Amino acid sequence: MSVLRRLSTRLLLANLLVLAVGAASFVVTFRVLASEVFDRRLRGQGRGGPPSTRSGNGQTLVETFQSSVDVALLVSLAIGVLAAGFVAWFVSRRMVEPVTRIRDTTRSMARGHYDERVEVPAVEELAALATDVNELALTLDRTETRRAQLISDVTHELRTPLTSIDGYVEGAMDGVFSTDEMYGAVTDETRRLRRLVEDLAVLSRAQEGSLQFDLEEVDLGAIAARSSERLRPQFESMSVELDVEPSGEVPILGDEERLGQVVTNLVGNALGHSHTGGRVRVTGGADGQWGWVSIEDDGDGISAEDLPHVFDRFFRSAGGRRRTGSGLGLAVSRGLVEAHDGELIAASEGPGRGARFTLRLPAI
Repeated sequence: MSVLRRLSTRLLLANLLVLAVGAASFVVTFRVLASEVFDRRLRGQGRGGPPSTRSGNGQTLVETFQSSVDVALLVSLAIGVLAAGFVAWFVSRRMVEPVTRIRDTTRSMARGHYDERVEVPAVEELAALATDVNELALTLDRTETRRAQLISDVTHELRTPLTSIDGYVEGAMDGVFSTDEMYGAVTDETRRLRRLVEDLAVLSRAQEGSLQFDLEEVDLGAIAARSSERLRPQFESMSVELDVEPSGEVPILGDEERLGQVVTNLVGNALGHSHTGGRVRVTGGADGQWGWVSIEDDGDGISAEDLPHVFDRFFRSAGGRRRTGSGLGLAVSRGLVEAHDGELIAASEGPGRGARFTLRLPAI
């Protein structure tokens, strides 16, 4: 309320200043000109009128007129002061109360209460400010929710390999596992932790726009073919067919290593959701101003409810048979593609009917 009082005082003083300047101008003007004008008007009334206001009855009329105006001016000034005070109070109350609510909300947000919202006032300018504050609060609320979820997910992902390492070490100490078995398991889990940390770092830098790329003219189709062929031994070991169809040259401007990482993630994801005897098909080509690569499988598929979330960190599809990688492959892939000004699109006709991921990048 101290802000309200200070603003009311300032508005009152401003109104009084305007009123005082107006009254002073009126008094000066009246004192200088009114007598002369009044005298000329009386002389112009005719021969029977008073010859001048400088003496006699004319002077009395002028003094009476001036006295009446002075009284009227004082009354008007008093009324003006009261009106100025009321206007200052009303305007300050109308303006300061919403500003006070906005300030209280921002202070609450600064303390971490991102669910706070401001009631939108009727004043147009303040309404726009309140709307902006509410949008900021909503963004911070969503960011905090994602941060908390990320911490929870990372904690869960770290707990599993650490628990496994601890178990193998204790088992080796108790003679349950041989030293070689313990070293092999610890090495596998350590690599898993390293992949998790590396994927989180890449995803974070990609979203911040700070990821450095070695951009050059490359053939997207050739990158897709090479990256897919590297995984063929894994497909053969799981009895899943890998069909890499040749395509024409698809020139784009990109980072060959990072785009190869994207294709590897997508093909590996397709393998992870395929069944024995299944098939993964990799195709590519150009479509107008876009180059594209499509990875299609006939495996688990994606439900309509899960489809909007497949690129979220650590997302677990209910239809998936097993987890592969760090759980960040699709999120990292989308981040890398968007950093190349492209898009990564997921499509599926439903559970058990396979899925298709399409990578699109601007062609040159």
